[in-house]
Amino acid sequence: MTAHNKRSNKSSLNTANVWDTYWFHPAPLFNLALCRIIIVGFQLYYLISRDYWNTVLDRADAVAKFSPLPTFQLLNAPFPWDAPPSFFLAAMLLLTLASGSTSLVGFKTRLSLFLFGLSNLYLQTYLYSFGSFHHGEAILIIVLFLFALAPSGGTLSWDDFRQRLNQQKNNRQFQAFNILQGASTYARWPLLVTQWLFSLIYLSAAINKVNADGPGLLSAQWMNGYTLQYYLLRDGSQWGSELGVWLGQFHIPAVISSWFAVIFEATFFLVLPFPKLIWIFIPLGFMLHIGIWMAQRAPFFHYLAVYAVFIPWSALFKRVANQLKWTQQSAQAELFYDGKLSSLRPILTALSYFDWFGRIHFRDLQEEGSQLLKQQPSIANEANPDNLYCVEPNGKVQKGFYALRKSMEYSTVLWPLRMVLSLPGVNLVGERAYQLATVNTTTKLGVSHKASVTKPSDRRR
Repeated sequence: MTAHNKRSNKSSLNTANVWDTYWFHPAPLFNLALCRIIIVGFQLYYLISRDYWNTVLDRADAVAKFSPLPTFQLLNAPFPWDAPPSFFLAAMLLLTLASGSTSLVGFKTRLSLFLFGLSNLYLQTYLYSFGSFHHGEAILIIVLFLFALAPSGGTLSWDDFRQRLNQQKNNRQFQAFNILQGASTYARWPLLVTQWLFSLIYLSAAINKVNADGPGLLSAQWMNGYTLQYYLLRDGSQWGSELGVWLGQFHIPAVISSWFAVIFEATFFLVLPFPKLIWIFIPLGFMLHIGIWMAQRAPFFHYLAVYAVFIPWSALFKRVANQLKWTQQSAQAELFYDGKLSSLRPILTALSYFDWFGRIHFRDLQEEGSQLLKQQPSIANEANPDNLYCVEPNGKVQKGFYALRKSMEYSTVLWPLRMVLSLPGVNLVGERAYQLATVNTTTKLGVSHKASVTKPSDRRR
């Protein structure tokens, strides 16, 4: 092999390594999972809040206006009809809502996301086949298919939570964990692909505006402000936006807004090589699209939901947790437990799963029970002490069901559930259920409650 060939091969390998590193560098699973929840949750809300059900079913009576798009024809090919009947559209809507719900909670996540994307694509192309087109839904549907190919259920999902429960059952003792630490080489590429698609969409929109009729940039129809005034007056009148009609009367603000829109769209791609620019472009994007909605009633809310792919969620939560260390909100609760008691493992797994800010310090009684006895020596003399203790920063100790409820107070994500458990009368049911669960498990395992808390003198012996 000649020296030239060796250099060529080495250069090719370096290029391949750079390419692989860019797309498949290990990235937090938390980012991908939270984006899944935000995007799927938005789409479900969008379908329900905008009366999507009746919008789809009403089209079944307008067969004369139906002109199927090629994509819809491809999706509809397995079925024996050109225009789907009402019962099939209703079934497809039910499939959409069902698969969206399972995608949201992360049950059979990949299959659920694929079905959710496919049913959305079928229904949306069906609506488009009546001649009314919009460009807000497309990127969200594409993202659903991308997420279906990635480990989107790697965390923040029922699939992952059930797997962790099984792992904890197989372990001899409970072991705390932090879901923000999980990473995968396949968690980065779907977010990057979506970012590139977004940048290309905006760049295409900017080029289209600049290339409007006119000999140059300054004379292009979109840039002179009159075009935007026309759209403001037309859309404001048509869709009932008084703000749009009022803004359409002023030329200078229309010129400024036109230039702002073009500059924003033409430079949005800079967030790809310079990710920190998202803290400038994302707020500006929210302002732009919300302003368009208020003035022209043009909905670009799908874009706002998909903006989630640009946010480094894991790093953001870690940074907030570090900042909290300098405030009173950083105080940790110490949760003592018997790691061998299997009935507590689902509870402990859930608390550890949602302790994103690290405000719960998990301590095994078998290893660190002496510290608890120093703070609460009377526990060792109880006939049947509980197996879960929450020690607050002020030294106050809660036990059993109340320890569980107090721990939720330190887990910000579980605050809604903590509020429910604080409702009048709930503590009676919760305390009884907790006692039954621990007593039944302790009896099966033959574990002595008193053995859970070991005195310091016993350890020395």
